[in-house]
Amino acid sequence: MEREKREEALERLRMLLGIEDNERDGLLFFLIDDTVDMILGYCRIEILPRQLESLVPVIAADSYRAKGYGQTDAPEVVKSISEGERSISYAETNPDGDFLFSYYDRLKPFICRKGRVPSEV
Repeated sequence: MEREKREEALERLRMLLGIEDNERDGLLFFLIDDTVDMILGYCRIEILPRQLESLVPVIAADSYRAKGYGQTDAPEVVKSISEGERSISYAETNPDGDFLFSYYDRLKPFICRKGRVPSEV
């Protein structure tokens, strides 16, 4: 990703996360680069299409929140709450799972189909 586009993605990522200072820029740049690599790998392409540039800070922000970056402890997930006879259960999130799942529809048109393996047919 070009330096200018990277800086633009950083500004958008800060806006999405509500970060006003530049104290966490190293971590945020890492997340931007990791997100770009994730998209390129998933789509099997070498250059990020212009149409996906706005998706990079969105995915990076979701990754930042889900994986608890910037915190010393891993984020805790509430599994269930019980009060008397009432009980509420929540689905467990898996930050190490298939993180791009919610973005498949947006990424699908950019997947390079050349060289597919038989299991993908």
